[in-house]
Amino acid sequence: MTAVPAGVLPDRGLAAPPALRTWVADRVLAPVTAVLALVALACAVTTLSGAAVPVAVQLVPFAVSVLVFGLPHGALDHLVPARLRPGTSTARSVVTVVALYLVVGAATVALWTTAPLLGFAVFVGITWFHWGQGDLFVDRLLGDGVPGALGSSLTVAVRGALPMTVPFVAQPGAAAHVVVESAAVVDGGLDGAVLVVPGAVRLAGAVLVAALVVLHVVVVARAGGPRWRQVSEDLVLVAFFAVVPPVLAVGLYFTLWHAVRHILRLELTEPTSAGQLHRGRLLAPFLRFARQAWPITAIAVAMLVALAAVVRRADLGVYLVLIAALTTPHTVVVTWMDHVQRTWSRRTPDHVAHPRAERSTDRPAPAPRTKDTP
Repeated sequence: MTAVPAGVLPDRGLAAPPALRTWVADRVLAPVTAVLALVALACAVTTLSGAAVPVAVQLVPFAVSVLVFGLPHGALDHLVPARLRPGTSTARSVVTVVALYLVVGAATVALWTTAPLLGFAVFVGITWFHWGQGDLFVDRLLGDGVPGALGSSLTVAVRGALPMTVPFVAQPGAAAHVVVESAAVVDGGLDGAVLVVPGAVRLAGAVLVAALVVLHVVVVARAGGPRWRQVSEDLVLVAFFAVVPPVLAVGLYFTLWHAVRHILRLELTEPTSAGQLHRGRLLAPFLRFARQAWPITAIAVAMLVALAAVVRRADLGVYLVLIAALTTPHTVVVTWMDHVQRTWSRRTPDHVAHPRAERSTDRPAPAPRTKDTP
């Protein structure tokens, strides 16, 4: 019988311990939500004053994401099968994931090359799903998600819809400009093109988002127990994507919200990092992640430089095309993680890493021995 590797819970349906759940909610999630709320307020005041957020400022989060959180958050995909499936060697894990990236990534590039606008539309759809599933795992980790496959689908739908739909509803011109700029990387004929979002499409998008948010709030409220985190996050994200310029909004969300949550998920699959997280340490697990992730991150950066040289331009559109090529296979890996950890079917995830047993006052005392004790 294959032994379960140290650091992985073999039990079914176990959430993170209460102390870790509280720490994650208060020291990781809440500060990010607060930052997004403050940025939304600042942008709203700026707009009301008649000023605009400089383009250079809007690009800062994406620039930072090349090396911090954003691009590196998928750099350990090649280790995921070995961490989650007992008996899977590191070599087999690496070969399988590299093959996946080559095949699926190449197919994504081919789609962008032949039909740039369709490629961007598919990218939006995949990102909608992927960003939603990231929030779903956090709900399961904290043990406060809506149970069942239907509740999971709702969480993924609403949380993916906010970053992918609200900008096109509230700021259609700026959002459409990002689409054209990205598609023009592989189709020079689109340079200077104008993409108009019809009013009917904006109205349909607004109705969809409103319906999803209201339904999510109602379902979360009826699930019982404290649900203020999820409801407050919904409201902050709606306001954030409605008033913050799309480039700045998506860049901040990608870097601070989505990537940080996925890095936390990866850290919890590794025993040493999980042990540090259970003790309330944040920096040490991240530094360990960064050391493990830098080789693949360096390869991704080299790919970005090569792509910029080939298309003879270096802008946000080039970066988004690279992210699109990497997001598709990355989403396949995360979907497999959801399957193994049973994220969609349970209130709490399986196979969340657990620290190795340590000597501490928190360790349960052994039962007293009696004459009947073997």
